[in-house]
Amino acid sequence: MRVLILGAGASGLVTAKVLAERGHQVSIVDASARLGGTFENKAYKEARMVSSKHLTLFSDCRRPNAEMHMTLVDYVAYLEEYAGDFNLNKLIRFATKVLNVEKNAKGMYTVTLEGCGDEHPGSQPYTEEYEAVAVCSGLHNQANIPKFPGQDEFEGKILHSSTYKDPEMFKDQRVLVIGTGETAFDVGYAAASHGAKEVTMSTRHGFVSVPAFFGGDKPPLDCVIMNFATHAWESKWAQRVGLHWWITTKFTRMGFLLTTGCSYGFNQWVGKRFNMTWDEGRKHIVNKSARCMPLLTRKAKRQAPWLLRQIWSIWDEAADHIPVDIDLVEGSVKDLKGKTVRYDTRDGGVREVEADVVVLATGYKQKFPFLKNTAADEKMDDPLPTKHFMINPEDPRMAYIGFIRPNVGAIPPMSELQAMWWAEKLEDKVVEDNSNLDTECYKLTGSRLKYGVDYGYYMFALAREINAVPSLMHWLFRSPKVFLACCFGQAHVPIFRLQGPFASKDCEETVRGELFNVICKRPFVMNFTFAIEALGFGIINAIAYLIENHGKYVAAAGIGLGAMVVRKNSLKAMVA
Repeated sequence: MRVLILGAGASGLVTAKVLAERGHQVSIVDASARLGGTFENKAYKEARMVSSKHLTLFSDCRRPNAEMHMTLVDYVAYLEEYAGDFNLNKLIRFATKVLNVEKNAKGMYTVTLEGCGDEHPGSQPYTEEYEAVAVCSGLHNQANIPKFPGQDEFEGKILHSSTYKDPEMFKDQRVLVIGTGETAFDVGYAAASHGAKEVTMSTRHGFVSVPAFFGGDKPPLDCVIMNFATHAWESKWAQRVGLHWWITTKFTRMGFLLTTGCSYGFNQWVGKRFNMTWDEGRKHIVNKSARCMPLLTRKAKRQAPWLLRQIWSIWDEAADHIPVDIDLVEGSVKDLKGKTVRYDTRDGGVREVEADVVVLATGYKQKFPFLKNTAADEKMDDPLPTKHFMINPEDPRMAYIGFIRPNVGAIPPMSELQAMWWAEKLEDKVVEDNSNLDTECYKLTGSRLKYGVDYGYYMFALAREINAVPSLMHWLFRSPKVFLACCFGQAHVPIFRLQGPFASKDCEETVRGELFNVICKRPFVMNFTFAIEALGFGIINAIAYLIENHGKYVAAAGIGLGAMVVRKNSLKAMVA
């Protein structure tokens, strides 16, 4: 099948690799001059991945000696190595822009392309025809630049975070960062640590902050999660009521409270998320770029009682060398005038912030200008498909890879599993669950992001449909290390290549070695707690499963008993 892939970032490369290995004729186009996508085009000084190497790297291209959280420069180098290892460079056409994609009367996709940049001066549009198209253009293409009253007359400098490159621009400036996502946290920290006079950040809805890494030889945040016992064999009842999240949310928030003095996040004394509750944690995209959190909390702690301040300030020592605090405004921008930004605050008042530089860390719009199914309102995101946010059932040969947002996870490994799922779908080998329970379970409830998902639930939902969930009983006897890594580990993409259509010996070795070692680096108390949790969930789910299937088992027992009676009577008749 002739397949065109739009984008040479992480998602496009792994999709090309998976499809090429299945025998498809693959071509990749990208408007940039080199591969890497967002990681190349939106990089800034000192930027790092917030997901760990264990989770982020593709299943069959591991780098055990890499830094735990790679710099974006290193990650782009990794993608270049990946493309070289799997001969993907010959498939890529750079400086090639996609103008239009539409399905023709033959059921093929007519794609209009145009050379762009210095490489193609005066290029004219031309068309090509493909049997399938994968949209891998990335989440961060079109900057979301809000318009505030008085913005055009503002006397300071305003820039979107997508154009930010070097923190030296903040020296001796009063800096305001609008937004509290991971990029906003990076910018706020960079400003405070590079000589800014004042630094203020603002949030409308609050945030949930947990560090990506806890230092030393400790495993990173995205590797201290147990996914198999809760996501691979939950009962339907447990899925419907959200049992896993109902229980673990309470323990997580209690842990934050006991260790850092507040329960909204880890060492997060300000910026409470608006829908933060104790009953359900499946709502939040966790902000893992937490270096600026001590600078945000120091002011709040200075206002706390002396004893509490002494106890909890231990978490702020890493930022003691930075003299500038970061102030936080909770509210919405009212207007701009001169060099003043006024806010309608959450408590009902109006607050003024003086700023020489305003950084709009306001995210990106999801736009597909080359497609016809765009949103009627320019301010709205263009929609993603209905099936796993990947395909529409009526048009399965056009896939959107890499557009979901995980709560605690990474997009590249999700893109790899999406690519494997789509490869099976193109061959009509997907066994779909029509109950929609998986779909409802992996969506983040109450999240403002329509395409936010629980990482583990989403990965297992896709893996189930392509028969790629490993059998624990199989690995218990064949390799106890693989068994333990699957049981108590994160939903790393190599575990979905232990069995099924994409099984790989190399991935088996990765699970037995690298991923098992990650489990061993956890504190004993943590692994013991996970074991108790798995046992508890196992008992509850086993009981629920028996109750749910009570009728089926009663019927089976009745049939078996009836067969025994018939056989007994037949024997009596024969004897007589």
